[in-house]
Amino acid sequence: MRHVLTIAILILSAAAVLAAGCTSGPATPQASKGDPLLAQGENEFTNHNYHTAEALFTRAQQEFLADGDAVSARKARDRAATAQMMTSDFPYNRSTVERVVAGAYPTSSAAERAAWLDGPMNVTLKSDGETRYFSGTMSNILNHNLPLMRQKTAAMNHTPIYDEVIPLVTTPWKAGAGPYGEPVSYEGLEELSFPRDALPRTGTFRLWIPLPIGTDSQTNVTIVSVGPAKYAKYTSGTDAHLGLGYFEVPLEEETGPFINLTARFRFDQHEQRFSIDPGRVKPYNTTSPLYLMYTAPGGNTAITPEMKKKALDIVGNETNPYLQAQMIYQHIVGTLPYSKAPHAWLDASGTPESAYVLSTGIGDCGSQSTYFTALCRSIGIPARAVGGYQMITGTAGTHFWAEYYLEGYGWVPVDVTAAESGDWSHNATPDQRKRFKEYYFGSLDPYRYVIQTDTDIPFTPAINDPVSQEMYLQEPRGVCDTCPENPNLFIPEFSTWKVTFTKR
Repeated sequence: MRHVLTIAILILSAAAVLAAGCTSGPATPQASKGDPLLAQGENEFTNHNYHTAEALFTRAQQEFLADGDAVSARKARDRAATAQMMTSDFPYNRSTVERVVAGAYPTSSAAERAAWLDGPMNVTLKSDGETRYFSGTMSNILNHNLPLMRQKTAAMNHTPIYDEVIPLVTTPWKAGAGPYGEPVSYEGLEELSFPRDALPRTGTFRLWIPLPIGTDSQTNVTIVSVGPAKYAKYTSGTDAHLGLGYFEVPLEEETGPFINLTARFRFDQHEQRFSIDPGRVKPYNTTSPLYLMYTAPGGNTAITPEMKKKALDIVGNETNPYLQAQMIYQHIVGTLPYSKAPHAWLDASGTPESAYVLSTGIGDCGSQSTYFTALCRSIGIPARAVGGYQMITGTAGTHFWAEYYLEGYGWVPVDVTAAESGDWSHNATPDQRKRFKEYYFGSLDPYRYVIQTDTDIPFTPAINDPVSQEMYLQEPRGVCDTCPENPNLFIPEFSTWKVTFTKR
């Protein structure tokens, strides 16, 4: 199991029988009881009463289904899903979160715990007149307090990411070698298993799963198999910006206990180490397709006057794009602690990931990477957030990092999140931490699986339903017209998604 989105109201008038055997004409359709419930739900949603809105949308869905109106029922279902996405990341009220925090940090004082919960970087939501607290609160308390974090890594005698990568960081690069090192070869297996009894008897279950793509560092990509082949309708190809396989499963044909999808593939991943001479950085061709694409705003890469002002505040009078990108990187690594982020709420509320970091000063790997990207783009540096998996032993999982483009050099990697793990180490020296952070500006370990070159790349075919964390495809997405719930909410609850990598 995994873990860790305008209705017209008809006004009718009754027809009267004017004379025996005569009627006034064709009958006017009767209004559904679902219409006022839907309108009430929208009103409650607007007033930040999301739990109440979800209940009203669900009742509207039931009324529309009783009327045989499948189209309106689906609209109500998806509005209920959006209301649920608004609150799903915020399960705690004040008394509950106080109890959970006290249990997680028993040696802390009541004053310390109150300061954590009331601090500016703690994430809360107001819904139905009550302040709700983020599910990641306990993790974020740890991430925001280095003494606590170092106590934890000392107790484990291990610092995730840092301990695995520091031997690579301290290994000298071969003199005269280019930016791409010797490859590490991987075989990958993705498996999705979904219980058949969690789905309706009929209808089409549409699914999207991630696949690898070819990049400058991820080479020799081969999709070995995607199956069952009879349900596979589309694969993106390895030269796409977003790698995916698309399936259509006719539910009436599936009678077994599980619906199973698999993908097998292999690729080579290279370590990257760029050596940049700022004096040799060439001017951008500002009319090139690449420049225009990667300096433009995106759904989660907000290019606003506020974002540009922040970028200019960081870089000051510097005009060299390499040095500007370096200053932006150092700003994020030095002042914005890694934090879990409420992605479902961000999607449901329409808040861009980069704007969230700008306003709160915190974010996870996806938020931080899109923030780096937005700051760079806002001052004319092409940049993008790259998504996939980090495959460091013990910490493998979904991950985002960033790249910025320099004429004469190409796409240069940046991983602000991995760099911050140097600060978590209980026994690293200041010089070791500095060297570790410097590595991740212009270098990247080879323990990566790349699925997409940027955020907000449209799926093929498009998904129009509410989707949590729609900026990426690191995990399956689904659509089912006949399902009583939005599949993107229950896929994580019911399915088993397993990704296995083996070095060849």
